[in-house]
Amino acid sequence: MKNQSHVQPMESATMRDVAKRAETSIATVSYVLNNESRYMRPELRERVLQAAKELGYVKNAAASSLKGKPRGILAILVAQFGNSFFTRMCVDVEEVARQEGYIVTMCNSYEDPRQERLILERLVAQRIDGCILCPALSQEANAAFLRRHRVPFVILERTLVPSFPSYDFVGHDNFQSGFLATKRLLDAGHRQIAFSGWDSPIPNVRDRVDGYKAALREFGVPAEKELILLDELSPDAGRRMAEKVPLSEVTAMVLGHHDTAKGTLMYFQDKGVCWPRDVSLVVIGTPEWTGMLRPSLTCIQRPEREMGRAAAELLLENIRDPGRTAVQQLMDCTVLEGGSVRDLAPGGETG
Repeated sequence: MKNQSHVQPMESATMRDVAKRAETSIATVSYVLNNESRYMRPELRERVLQAAKELGYVKNAAASSLKGKPRGILAILVAQFGNSFFTRMCVDVEEVARQEGYIVTMCNSYEDPRQERLILERLVAQRIDGCILCPALSQEANAAFLRRHRVPFVILERTLVPSFPSYDFVGHDNFQSGFLATKRLLDAGHRQIAFSGWDSPIPNVRDRVDGYKAALREFGVPAEKELILLDELSPDAGRRMAEKVPLSEVTAMVLGHHDTAKGTLMYFQDKGVCWPRDVSLVVIGTPEWTGMLRPSLTCIQRPEREMGRAAAELLLENIRDPGRTAVQQLMDCTVLEGGSVRDLAPGGETG
Protein backbone atom coordinates (compact mmCIF):
# COMPACT_ATOMS: atom_id res chain seq x y z
CA MET A 1 0.00 0.00 0.00
CA LYS A 2 1.12 3.52 -0.78
CA ASN A 3 2.05 5.73 2.12
CA GLN A 4 -0.55 8.40 2.66
CA SER A 5 0.81 11.79 3.66
CA HIS A 6 -0.61 13.23 6.86
CA VAL A 7 -2.37 16.53 6.25
CA GLN A 8 -1.98 18.97 9.10
CA PRO A 9 -5.17 20.85 10.00
CA MET A 10 -5.10 24.51 9.02
CA GLU A 11 -4.71 26.77 12.03
CA SER A 12 -7.06 29.70 12.48
CA ALA A 13 -5.62 33.08 11.61
CA THR A 14 -5.02 35.41 14.56
CA MET A 15 -4.96 39.19 14.87
CA ARG A 16 -1.18 38.92 14.96
CA ASP A 17 -1.27 37.21 11.54
CA VAL A 18 -3.55 39.92 10.15
CA ALA A 19 -1.29 42.65 11.56
CA LYS A 20 1.76 41.06 9.96
CA ARG A 21 0.03 40.77 6.57
CA ALA A 22 -1.27 44.36 6.74
CA GLU A 23 2.08 45.65 8.06
CA THR A 24 0.55 47.40 11.04
CA SER A 25 0.08 46.91 14.79
CA ILE A 26 -2.20 44.41 16.54
CA ALA A 27 -3.94 47.35 18.22
CA THR A 28 -4.82 48.85 14.83
CA VAL A 29 -6.18 45.52 13.64
CA SER A 30 -8.31 45.28 16.80
CA TYR A 31 -9.73 48.78 16.22
CA VAL A 32 -10.68 47.94 12.64
CA LEU A 33 -12.12 44.46 13.20
CA ASN A 34 -14.12 45.55 16.26
CA ASN A 35 -15.49 48.58 14.42
CA GLU A 36 -14.20 50.96 17.06
CA SER A 37 -14.77 54.61 16.23
CA ARG A 38 -11.20 55.94 16.01
CA TYR A 39 -9.78 58.08 13.27
CA MET A 40 -7.75 56.03 10.81
CA ARG A 41 -6.56 56.56 7.30
CA PRO A 42 -9.07 54.90 4.94
CA GLU A 43 -6.28 53.10 3.07
CA LEU A 44 -4.99 51.58 6.34
CA ARG A 45 -8.47 50.39 7.31
CA GLU A 46 -8.92 48.85 3.86
CA ARG A 47 -5.51 47.14 4.09
CA VAL A 48 -6.46 45.51 7.39
CA LEU A 49 -9.84 44.32 6.07
CA GLN A 50 -8.20 42.90 2.94
CA ALA A 51 -5.56 41.07 4.99
CA ALA A 52 -8.27 39.59 7.23
CA LYS A 53 -10.20 38.44 4.16
CA GLU A 54 -7.16 36.85 2.55
CA LEU A 55 -6.27 34.98 5.72
CA GLY A 56 -9.86 33.90 6.44
CA TYR A 57 -9.77 35.54 9.85
CA VAL A 58 -12.79 34.71 12.06
CA LYS A 59 -13.41 36.77 15.18
CA ASN A 60 -13.08 34.80 18.43
CA ALA A 61 -16.54 35.33 19.88
CA ALA A 62 -15.75 33.50 23.11
CA ALA A 63 -12.82 35.83 23.79
CA SER A 64 -14.96 38.83 22.98
CA SER A 65 -17.67 37.71 25.38
CA LEU A 66 -15.10 37.59 28.17
CA LYS A 67 -14.65 41.31 27.56
CA GLY A 68 -18.40 41.87 27.95
CA LYS A 69 -19.21 41.92 24.24
CA PRO A 70 -22.15 39.87 22.88
CA ARG A 71 -21.42 36.69 20.95
CA GLY A 72 -24.50 36.91 18.77
CA ILE A 73 -25.75 33.48 19.90
CA LEU A 74 -29.11 32.70 21.49
CA ALA A 75 -30.46 29.31 22.57
CA ILE A 76 -33.92 27.83 22.71
CA LEU A 77 -34.32 24.69 24.80
CA VAL A 78 -37.66 22.88 24.57
CA ALA A 79 -38.93 19.73 26.23
CA GLN A 80 -40.41 17.97 23.17
CA PHE A 81 -38.74 18.99 19.93
CA GLY A 82 -40.74 16.37 18.03
CA ASN A 83 -43.94 18.13 19.08
CA SER A 84 -44.99 20.48 16.26
CA PHE A 85 -46.30 22.92 18.88
CA PHE A 86 -42.70 23.62 19.90
CA THR A 87 -40.99 23.31 16.53
CA ARG A 88 -43.30 25.92 15.02
CA MET A 89 -42.34 28.34 17.78
CA CYS A 90 -38.66 27.61 17.19
CA VAL A 91 -39.01 28.68 13.54
CA ASP A 92 -40.32 32.10 14.55
CA VAL A 93 -37.75 32.52 17.31
CA GLU A 94 -35.04 31.94 14.72
CA GLU A 95 -36.60 34.40 12.28
CA VAL A 96 -36.77 37.23 14.82
CA ALA A 97 -33.24 36.50 16.06
CA ARG A 98 -31.82 36.41 12.53
CA GLN A 99 -33.31 39.82 11.75
CA GLU A 100 -31.43 41.19 14.76
CA GLY A 101 -28.12 39.58 13.76
CA TYR A 102 -28.23 36.56 16.07
CA ILE A 103 -27.99 32.86 15.34
CA VAL A 104 -30.01 30.37 17.39
CA THR A 105 -28.95 27.04 18.90
CA MET A 106 -31.99 24.75 19.23
CA CYS A 107 -31.92 21.98 21.84
CA ASN A 108 -34.24 19.27 23.18
CA SER A 109 -34.37 18.09 26.80
CA TYR A 110 -36.68 15.12 26.09
CA GLU A 111 -38.70 16.20 29.16
CA ASP A 112 -35.71 15.27 31.34
CA PRO A 113 -34.56 17.91 33.88
CA ARG A 114 -31.11 16.28 34.17
CA GLN A 115 -30.57 16.39 30.42
CA GLU A 116 -31.82 19.98 30.48
CA ARG A 117 -29.21 20.92 33.11
CA LEU A 118 -26.41 19.25 31.13
CA ILE A 119 -27.37 21.20 28.01
CA LEU A 120 -27.62 24.48 29.92
CA GLU A 121 -24.23 23.97 31.58
CA ARG A 122 -22.63 23.60 28.15
CA LEU A 123 -24.54 26.55 26.71
CA VAL A 124 -23.50 28.76 29.62
CA ALA A 125 -19.88 27.61 29.21
CA GLN A 126 -20.12 28.77 25.60
CA ARG A 127 -21.30 32.17 26.90
CA ILE A 128 -24.58 32.42 25.02
CA ASP A 129 -26.20 35.85 25.09
CA GLY A 130 -29.62 34.60 26.19
CA CYS A 131 -31.92 31.58 26.40
CA ILE A 132 -35.59 30.74 25.82
CA LEU A 133 -36.42 27.82 28.09
CA CYS A 134 -39.45 25.55 28.17
CA PRO A 135 -38.61 23.85 31.47
CA ALA A 136 -38.82 20.05 31.53
CA LEU A 137 -41.77 18.98 33.68
CA SER A 138 -42.20 22.66 34.59
CA GLN A 139 -39.40 22.46 37.18
CA GLU A 140 -37.71 25.68 38.21
CA ALA A 141 -34.18 24.59 39.21
CA ASN A 142 -32.65 25.14 35.79
CA ALA A 143 -34.21 28.57 35.41
CA ALA A 144 -32.54 29.41 38.74
CA PHE A 145 -29.27 28.13 37.27
CA LEU A 146 -29.55 30.59 34.37
CA ARG A 147 -30.32 33.44 36.74
CA ARG A 148 -27.37 32.52 38.95
CA HIS A 149 -25.08 32.78 35.92
CA ARG A 150 -26.72 36.05 34.83
CA VAL A 151 -27.91 34.68 31.51
CA PRO A 152 -30.99 36.60 30.28
CA PHE A 153 -33.88 34.17 29.78
CA VAL A 154 -37.56 33.86 28.90
CA ILE A 155 -39.70 30.98 30.15
CA LEU A 156 -41.82 29.48 27.40
CA GLU A 157 -45.24 27.85 27.94
CA ARG A 158 -44.62 26.23 31.35
CA THR A 159 -45.03 28.51 34.36
CA LEU A 160 -42.69 28.16 37.32
CA VAL A 161 -43.68 27.88 40.98
CA PRO A 162 -45.36 31.04 42.35
CA SER A 163 -42.44 31.66 44.72
CA PHE A 164 -39.93 31.97 41.85
CA PRO A 165 -38.75 35.58 41.52
CA SER A 166 -40.19 37.71 38.73
CA TYR A 167 -39.38 36.39 35.24
CA ASP A 168 -40.35 36.91 31.59
CA PHE A 169 -42.95 34.41 30.40
CA VAL A 170 -44.83 33.65 27.18
CA GLY A 171 -47.50 30.96 27.02
CA HIS A 172 -51.00 30.17 25.83
CA ASP A 173 -54.15 29.81 27.92
CA ASN A 174 -54.50 26.06 28.54
CA PHE A 175 -57.64 26.57 30.63
CA GLN A 176 -59.20 28.42 27.70
CA SER A 177 -58.28 25.64 25.27
CA GLY A 178 -60.15 23.06 27.37
CA PHE A 179 -63.06 25.45 27.87
CA LEU A 180 -63.43 26.36 24.18
CA ALA A 181 -63.21 22.73 23.03
CA THR A 182 -65.95 21.65 25.44
CA LYS A 183 -68.14 24.68 24.80
CA ARG A 184 -68.03 24.02 21.05
CA LEU A 185 -69.56 20.59 21.70
CA LEU A 186 -72.06 21.91 24.25
CA ASP A 187 -73.20 24.60 21.81
CA ALA A 188 -73.88 21.81 19.32
CA GLY A 189 -76.24 20.13 21.80
CA HIS A 190 -73.92 17.49 23.27
CA ARG A 191 -74.18 16.74 26.98
CA GLN A 192 -72.39 13.40 27.42
CA ILE A 193 -68.84 14.57 26.64
CA ALA A 194 -65.68 12.65 27.52
CA PHE A 195 -62.22 14.17 27.95
CA SER A 196 -59.01 12.27 27.19
CA GLY A 197 -55.48 13.59 27.58
CA TRP A 198 -52.08 13.49 29.21
CA ASP A 199 -51.79 12.58 32.89
CA SER A 200 -49.14 15.24 33.33
CA PRO A 201 -47.32 16.68 36.36
CA ILE A 202 -47.23 20.02 34.52
CA PRO A 203 -49.76 22.40 36.13
CA ASN A 204 -50.88 24.26 33.02
CA VAL A 205 -51.52 21.01 31.11
CA ARG A 206 -53.92 20.03 33.90
CA ASP A 207 -55.64 23.40 33.37
CA ARG A 208 -57.24 21.90 30.24
CA VAL A 209 -59.29 19.53 32.40
CA ASP A 210 -60.31 22.47 34.59
CA GLY A 211 -61.48 24.32 31.47
CA TYR A 212 -63.50 21.27 30.42
CA LYS A 213 -65.18 21.12 33.83
CA ALA A 214 -65.89 24.87 33.84
CA ALA A 215 -67.65 24.69 30.47
CA LEU A 216 -69.81 21.81 31.69
CA ARG A 217 -70.75 23.79 34.81
CA GLU A 218 -71.72 26.79 32.70
CA PHE A 219 -74.25 24.58 30.90
CA GLY A 220 -75.43 22.87 34.09
CA VAL A 221 -73.87 19.53 33.10
CA PRO A 222 -72.16 17.50 35.87
CA ALA A 223 -68.56 16.41 35.25
CA GLU A 224 -68.59 12.62 35.52
CA LYS A 225 -65.33 11.23 36.88
CA GLU A 226 -65.46 8.13 34.65
CA LEU A 227 -65.56 10.34 31.53
CA ILE A 228 -62.26 12.07 32.38
CA LEU A 229 -59.58 9.77 31.00
CA LEU A 230 -55.88 10.54 31.57
CA ASP A 231 -52.84 8.44 30.66
CA GLU A 232 -49.23 8.77 29.55
CA LEU A 233 -48.27 10.82 26.50
CA SER A 234 -48.34 8.34 23.61
CA PRO A 235 -50.61 7.02 20.82
CA ASP A 236 -50.85 3.70 22.67
CA ALA A 237 -52.30 5.56 25.64
CA GLY A 238 -54.82 7.15 23.29
CA ARG A 239 -55.94 3.70 22.21
CA ARG A 240 -56.32 2.54 25.80
CA MET A 241 -58.43 5.56 26.68
CA ALA A 242 -60.63 5.14 23.59
CA GLU A 243 -61.39 1.55 24.65
CA LYS A 244 -62.87 2.89 27.91
CA VAL A 245 -65.29 5.34 26.27
CA PRO A 246 -68.90 4.02 26.41
CA LEU A 247 -69.97 5.15 22.94
CA SER A 248 -73.50 3.90 23.61
CA GLU A 249 -73.81 6.84 26.02
CA VAL A 250 -71.09 9.36 25.07
CA THR A 251 -71.82 11.46 21.98
CA ALA A 252 -68.66 13.61 21.95
CA MET A 253 -65.04 13.79 23.09
CA VAL A 254 -62.46 16.46 23.76
CA LEU A 255 -59.07 15.08 22.71
CA GLY A 256 -56.83 17.00 25.07
CA HIS A 257 -53.44 16.28 23.47
CA HIS A 258 -52.66 15.47 19.86
CA ASP A 259 -50.19 12.66 20.72
CA THR A 260 -52.88 10.69 22.54
CA ALA A 261 -55.50 11.82 20.00
CA LYS A 262 -53.59 10.04 17.26
CA GLY A 263 -54.03 6.69 19.03
CA THR A 264 -57.69 7.38 19.75
CA LEU A 265 -58.42 8.13 16.10
CA MET A 266 -56.59 5.01 14.91
CA TYR A 267 -58.59 2.92 17.38
CA PHE A 268 -61.87 4.40 16.12
CA GLN A 269 -60.90 3.71 12.51
CA ASP A 270 -59.97 0.10 13.35
CA LYS A 271 -63.35 -0.37 15.06
CA GLY A 272 -65.36 1.30 12.30
CA VAL A 273 -66.34 4.25 14.51
CA CYS A 274 -66.98 7.28 12.30
CA TRP A 275 -66.88 10.95 13.25
CA PRO A 276 -69.10 12.87 13.52
CA ARG A 277 -71.78 10.21 12.90
CA ASP A 278 -70.89 8.03 15.89
CA VAL A 279 -68.94 10.50 18.01
CA SER A 280 -68.17 14.20 17.67
CA LEU A 281 -64.58 15.29 18.25
CA VAL A 282 -62.61 18.43 19.07
CA VAL A 283 -58.83 18.14 19.40
CA ILE A 284 -56.61 20.61 21.25
CA GLY A 285 -53.78 21.47 18.89
CA THR A 286 -53.27 21.55 15.14
CA PRO A 287 -50.78 18.85 14.12
CA GLU A 288 -50.18 18.55 10.37
CA TRP A 289 -52.09 15.28 10.07
CA THR A 290 -55.45 16.80 11.11
CA GLY A 291 -55.80 18.41 7.69
CA MET A 292 -55.40 15.05 5.95
CA LEU A 293 -58.34 13.41 7.70
CA ARG A 294 -61.85 13.25 6.22
CA PRO A 295 -63.99 14.56 7.70
CA SER A 296 -61.43 17.09 8.92
CA LEU A 297 -61.17 17.72 12.64
CA THR A 298 -62.41 20.73 14.55
CA CYS A 299 -59.34 21.94 16.46
CA ILE A 300 -58.34 24.42 19.12
CA GLN A 301 -55.66 26.49 17.46
CA ARG A 302 -52.93 27.74 19.75
CA PRO A 303 -50.93 30.89 18.87
CA GLU A 304 -47.64 29.13 18.18
CA ARG A 305 -46.15 31.67 15.78
CA GLU A 306 -47.16 34.62 17.94
CA MET A 307 -45.66 32.90 20.99
CA GLY A 308 -42.34 32.27 19.24
CA ARG A 309 -42.07 35.86 18.07
CA ALA A 310 -43.06 37.28 21.45
CA ALA A 311 -40.55 35.09 23.31
CA ALA A 312 -37.71 36.15 21.00
CA GLU A 313 -38.62 39.83 21.25
CA LEU A 314 -38.84 39.63 25.04
CA LEU A 315 -35.44 37.93 25.22
CA LEU A 316 -33.84 40.65 23.09
CA GLU A 317 -35.39 43.30 25.32
CA ASN A 318 -34.02 41.46 28.36
CA ILE A 319 -30.53 41.40 26.82
CA ARG A 320 -30.65 45.13 26.03
CA ASP A 321 -32.07 46.10 29.41
CA PRO A 322 -31.56 43.49 32.16
CA GLY A 323 -33.05 45.78 34.79
CA ARG A 324 -36.42 46.19 33.12
CA THR A 325 -39.67 44.94 34.65
CA ALA A 326 -40.44 41.33 33.70
CA VAL A 327 -43.41 40.70 31.41
CA GLN A 328 -45.93 37.84 31.52
CA GLN A 329 -47.84 37.18 28.27
CA LEU A 330 -50.69 34.65 28.20
CA MET A 331 -52.13 34.35 24.69
CA ASP A 332 -55.60 33.33 23.57
CA CYS A 333 -56.66 30.26 21.60
CA THR A 334 -59.28 30.07 18.85
CA VAL A 335 -61.63 27.42 17.44
CA LEU A 336 -60.61 26.18 13.99
CA GLU A 337 -63.72 24.63 12.48
CA GLY A 338 -63.65 21.26 10.76
CA GLY A 339 -66.23 18.59 10.01
CA SER A 340 -65.99 16.49 13.18
CA VAL A 341 -68.83 18.00 15.24
CA ARG A 342 -72.37 16.77 14.72
CA ASP A 343 -75.06 19.33 15.57
CA LEU A 344 -77.63 17.93 18.02
CA ALA A 345 -79.07 21.33 18.99
CA PRO A 346 -82.76 21.97 18.21
CA GLY A 347 -83.07 22.77 14.51
CA GLY A 348 -79.58 21.49 13.78
CA GLU A 349 -78.34 18.47 11.85
CA THR A 350 -79.23 15.14 13.42
CA GLY A 351 -77.52 12.69 11.17
